[in-house]
Amino acid sequence: MTIRIRPAHESETPGTIPAFRSEVSIAFERAWSAIPKDGLIPDKADLRPERFAPFLRNAYLVELHDEPERRVLFRIAGEVIRNALGVDLRGRNYIDFVPEEHRATSGTSMKLMFGAQPCGRWVRKEVVHRDGFRQILELTQLPVIDRASGLQLVLGIAEGFGEDVAHTADGRFRFECLDHEQFIDIGAGLP
Repeated sequence: MTIRIRPAHESETPGTIPAFRSEVSIAFERAWSAIPKDGLIPDKADLRPERFAPFLRNAYLVELHDEPERRVLFRIAGEVIRNALGVDLRGRNYIDFVPEEHRATSGTSMKLMFGAQPCGRWVRKEVVHRDGFRQILELTQLPVIDRASGLQLVLGIAEGFGEDVAHTADGRFRFECLDHEQFIDIGAGLP
């Protein structure tokens, strides 16, 4: 497996510190790569939780839609994510948790994962809680197709939620706009 990353935006700010994926992120991609697949993107029917056992507490699964009111719907969010945010995200729209000025475009680059050159994504962003508590998150996202329904799904992990912080999550938070985004080559090159 070759892991090639390039910035999503060619106009990266000169002098910025390049982002590097963690060993956990790379191990997650390897687990995803081991899923049997016909083509570059695996079918949801072939997902097996045991393949992802080390990641399940930090994992999430979202389905993508074109309509903004349900653009990125959470199907699953692991225990660490639920505890850190203070809410069960299942059935909720990611767009509802971003600032109003970013809602029109938020989540749209996830569709590139299913384009002519399918790919994964690595994103760094900040979550800000109502009380001002902030956490930097690193999200590794990989494409999955539900061939039975035709739905595009994204399987991901969130790194950066601390379980031992002196903060009480109450379900009131927002995902700030991304700090860094990179596409991950899964065999088709990069978009």
